[in-house]
Amino acid sequence: MKDKKIIAYKSDRVKKIAYNLRGLIRDVTMSEWSRLGKEKEKIRSGKIKVTSLNGRLVLERTKCRDIEDERSDLYRALGNSICICSGCHQTDRDMYYNAAAEGWYCTLCVQEYRDFYHKKKRILDQGGFVGDFDEYFHKTFL
Repeated sequence: MKDKKIIAYKSDRVKKIAYNLRGLIRDVTMSEWSRLGKEKEKIRSGKIKVTSLNGRLVLERTKCRDIEDERSDLYRALGNSICICSGCHQTDRDMYYNAAAEGWYCTLCVQEYRDFYHKKKRILDQGGFVGDFDEYFHKTFL
């Protein structure tokens, strides 16, 4: 997507279905993520025997790396989807796509980022210091 976009459901019934579906997708993804983590630990602890002609250690490291890559891909896909807010990780809110940040944010986080930007901008305009303030990031929510 190239622009900002808001996904808001007007019907309570549709809203409930969408939020439940998001939660289900999140739960299934995290369940698989956890299963892969347990499998990796079993390989590391020697409970799952990994053998090859090249030696057990090489294949064990390769298998663990492959599992970790798969876990990272799962987590990244979930984080980039509309299923969870990139800011607070909630699933049961209307979502806003921020093209510059390349992520979905709930409308509450968007409002917080906007308010934070205006508050910090006022301090900067008065010559004050605001510390670690990413003006570009917060400005993308305006």
